Amino acid sequence: MEPSDIEVYKSELSKRTMIGLWRATSIAGNDLIASVLYSIGPCAVQAGKYAPISMLLVALLMYPMKRIITEVATAMPLNGGTYNALLNSTSKSVAAVAACLSILDYLATCVVSASTASAYLAAEVVLPEKLTPFVLTITILIAFSLICLLGLKESSTLTLSIFTLHSVTMAVVIVTSVVAWARFGNSTLIDNWSSIPDPPGTNPLLLIAKGVCIGLLGVTGFESAENYIEDLKPNIFPQVMNNMFLFLLTLNAPISFLTTVLVPIPIIDQNSANAVSILAEYAAQSGRWLRLWVMVDAVIVLCAGVLTGLIGAIGLIQRLASDGILPKFFLIRNQWTGSYQTIILTFLALSVTLYVIVGGDTSSLSGVFAVAFLGSLSTFAVANILIKYKRGRLPRYNRVSLLTAFFTLGLLMASLIGNIIINPMIAEYFVIYFAVVLIIVLAMLKRCWLWKLCYWLFDQMDFLHHFSPHTKEKVELFIQGQIKKVRKLPIVFFLKTDEPHVMNKAIQYIKKNEDTGQIKFVHVYQNSNDIPENLEAHHRMLDQIYPKIQIDLIFIQGKFNPATVDAISRQLNISKPQMFMACPGENFNHSFGEFDGVRIIML
Repeated sequence: MEPSDIEVYKSELSKRTMIGLWRATSIAGNDLIASVLYSIGPCAVQAGKYAPISMLLVALLMYPMKRIITEVATAMPLNGGTYNALLNSTSKSVAAVAACLSILDYLATCVVSASTASAYLAAEVVLPEKLTPFVLTITILIAFSLICLLGLKESSTLTLSIFTLHSVTMAVVIVTSVVAWARFGNSTLIDNWSSIPDPPGTNPLLLIAKGVCIGLLGVTGFESAENYIEDLKPNIFPQVMNNMFLFLLTLNAPISFLTTVLVPIPIIDQNSANAVSILAEYAAQSGRWLRLWVMVDAVIVLCAGVLTGLIGAIGLIQRLASDGILPKFFLIRNQWTGSYQTIILTFLALSVTLYVIVGGDTSSLSGVFAVAFLGSLSTFAVANILIKYKRGRLPRYNRVSLLTAFFTLGLLMASLIGNIIINPMIAEYFVIYFAVVLIIVLAMLKRCWLWKLCYWLFDQMDFLHHFSPHTKEKVELFIQGQIKKVRKLPIVFFLKTDEPHVMNKAIQYIKKNEDTGQIKFVHVYQNSNDIPENLEAHHRMLDQIYPKIQIDLIFIQGKFNPATVDAISRQLNISKPQMFMACPGENFNHSFGEFDGVRIIML
């Protein structure tokens, strides 16, 4: 290792653009604080006068969820959300399933947000004849994808402006509603509670439970912040999660309560899609100024939800491509803005295609969104439990008790089942969309096995071989070439000990999860006396035990730190996500996230 190799890492690190607390809060927070616009009404439809209680319970449930996500994210601070956490604590296949849930979540977020914004605008404003809600939705998707191409910092500037506008708007709605309440008294609230009976066959607890199931869809965005954690300034992620929880606590339940104070329940049921606009009209004493303000704010903040979905998808797909699950061309960056242009344009094409396929009817996508979102939240609880069991030595900002993690997971699963019971069509739509995404991802993950299967099938079909022997040879060579292309990519494992069972365990994991025929054991040492005496002998033994895998042993003098790993990655021309290590202890001097994608594969 030369000093110049280390300096390259420091130089690249100094050029990185990091975003601060409020910009980071606004990216995921826009989705969260916009949820009040589309969750208040449906929650009131299910829970009736008990909707404020349901909304308060949802907010309280998000407190342990906030701590669960913070523990997972600070233990493994890499882009990719639950995919990254499960990748470093379970197998690659399990992590890929979690990634499919997140991809569906972001895809549905983009399309539903754009569609809802255009429908909201069309309901209040007379649009030109050619600018139908269908065309407007596609226009919004294209426009915000172009904004995302400008780069994350520029995107966060826009989201911060929208976040501020929406916060001010909701503050004005709350203050105006409180003034109207003080002026007109409790007559509407008393009528809502005393004059409207519960539906036959129900009871308050059942109605509150239904409200919680629907109300949980009003916390979208809570799961998004971890997908760009690598772009945050150090140690601000816990503060981002605290901010998001406080905004949720001060907006959703209070506005839901003020709605029942000023607006009759039947009116809310009839206007569930724009309940906040109706509240604004009642609060402003039948004046339309506040309702129009809320309409403009709703359109803008829902459009920002498209940006939130895009940024979340960029972080996740970038991780999938780095880990070899998706093609490497997704990692191509724009030379001027540094944005992942291939990811953005591909995701835009998928969003528009999906919207066109459903003909502008987003009811099916809304069902997918419900299951995918609650599924993503649930996988955070699962990841939290797994890292306690398998990665307990990793330092983290806070630790949630195991009982809390199980309890939260149980409540989320109950809410997921509750949403399916309320609308059984949700399950049907979700299975269709999820199966398509899962097949694509697993096909890329298992492509080496699929090529081997093709080779065997072609060899078994004798009738294909009689037409042209030359064609048979070309097909066989092509398939062999594809297999070799996949298997020639080497994997690095940083080896600290000469214990053969550790070396063998690493080989077994790599064989099971990676399509490779080359493994490079790398031992970093400072003094030659520190090298374990049996390391070379055990390496030779394992190289003979596994004849189909080329196992190399490389000694590098230096300190094991992020700069050294970065230099090794460049010298060997092996990306960091293809480098593995054992789980570091609490006394390790560096954060796991500083290694920029190096994976943990054992205790």
